[in-house]
Amino acid sequence: MATGTPVSTRNQKLTKNEIRDAFAQEGAAQTPVILSPARLAALLGLSTKTIYEWISKGRLDGAFRKRGKHVLLWRDRALDIIYNGKEWSHA
Repeated sequence: MATGTPVSTRNQKLTKNEIRDAFAQEGAAQTPVILSPARLAALLGLSTKTIYEWISKGRLDGAFRKRGKHVLLWRDRALDIIYNGKEWSHA
């Protein structure tokens, strides 16, 4: 493994174009722009419970809409918040 460039991108932000372009690739078109919490959880490798917890704590504000019992999330907005938003405390 080469040394020099760190593997972690924690301090590097993803641009909106990078997020959009990741889903413009062939085969990635199967991920719709509007997602259910279960679909977002699967995309991130998390549990659906985690997504609902983030919603209830306000961590995904601006990335979702509630319609009755249904929650719909904008894929790109949610990913922008998750990868580029402020750090979440464990409190």
